Amino acid sequence: MAIHTRSPLRTLNPRRVFYGWWIVLSGFLLMLFSTGVGFYGFSAFVNPIADSIAGGSRAIVATAVSIQRAESGILGPIMGFLVDRVGPRIILIFGFVVGGAGFILVSLTQNIPQFYAAYIFLALGLGAGSFLIVSTAVTNWFSRMRGRALGFLFLGPGFAGFLVLGIVELIEMFGWRYTLAGVGVAMWIICIPLALIMRRAPEAYGQRPDGEPPLPASEARAQQLTGGGVPIAEAALIGIGNVLRSPGYYQYVIALGLQQMGFSALVIFQIPALETFGLTTREAGLAVLIWTIGGLPGRLASGFLADKFDKRLVLAAAFIMQLVGLFFFLTTTNLTGAMLYGVTHGIGWGMTTPSRLALQGEFWGRAIFGRLMGIQTGTSALGSILSPIFVGWWFDTYGDYKVPILLLFMPLFLCIALILTLRRPQFG
Repeated sequence: MAIHTRSPLRTLNPRRVFYGWWIVLSGFLLMLFSTGVGFYGFSAFVNPIADSIAGGSRAIVATAVSIQRAESGILGPIMGFLVDRVGPRIILIFGFVVGGAGFILVSLTQNIPQFYAAYIFLALGLGAGSFLIVSTAVTNWFSRMRGRALGFLFLGPGFAGFLVLGIVELIEMFGWRYTLAGVGVAMWIICIPLALIMRRAPEAYGQRPDGEPPLPASEARAQQLTGGGVPIAEAALIGIGNVLRSPGYYQYVIALGLQQMGFSALVIFQIPALETFGLTTREAGLAVLIWTIGGLPGRLASGFLADKFDKRLVLAAAFIMQLVGLFFFLTTTNLTGAMLYGVTHGIGWGMTTPSRLALQGEFWGRAIFGRLMGIQTGTSALGSILSPIFVGWWFDTYGDYKVPILLLFMPLFLCIALILTLRRPQFG
């Protein structure tokens, strides 16, 4: 490996606010926008697109989402490798350029083949601009305070509910095509400048995780770094081969994959399902807003708790809260019930991401964080691919959302057991 020779103190002044917090702020805004329009917000487009170009079939529209999940599964390990090797900035810029164009292309589609082709292009952009890249960047800048940094980062998706409500209103006023095209242009204007703030690991700039006192200039210049900026000495502590031979890692991957299976279907069909439960489209959009806001205390609390207590317990508690929220969702008949769902399930989902990523960082380090996260994304993709199609097919056939969503969430009980019995890895 080449020795990093740039004088980092001329790049980032350690006497100012620790640059890692600027990474968190940028990531917060990127997550707010990309999650709001590309993930949660797509639920508002399901019915209009189905009625316009799919003959009313929700399964046909859901298949596009499944194609995106498949593409993410394939790209996940590749993106994870790239972010560990070259850092986050170039990948994010590429993703947002392609993603903005993808939204515009989807808005121009007139039939199903065109829709699928455009959505594949959009999925490429969303994959390259995904939370995998952003969370890897944040993880590389923090160690002792990693949980709370991730908690602040994932407040972004919590506020994304405001964008969902705005998308519902824009569709009502301008139609789904103009709204999608506007989203694409907004992605270019908002996300690309924010991506420029992103940097590799702090050692590449003469700083250390959490803002610890920097190394003397001579040591910083002599420090050997990986392509992603992490010290080679740290990278050598836990090799990726050792991790991939560890049963505990696969236990972690299976638990997250099973959990993601139900969530992937729910997030796509929230608004259509709530409409069949008796809510109006605006009320359903408000419920999604409450759901995302409900996750805010969970995201913050999870990050701080993960820094103080056993991260496995925090993650298991998140899964339990999701089951409580599922009960309220399946029994909802009015806005009050939907609000109860939004608060409880929102807290559970909000707790999940900071605690699981903090757990991964604690158990398997930051030098290969992106690659391991990419593998987890790829192996979890199968359930995420099939579950939206399953729910859409069930509704097209039986006119019901409750049974398929219930079936997809039952594995959460197994997820809880897998996380609670996960053993700390021993290497070396």
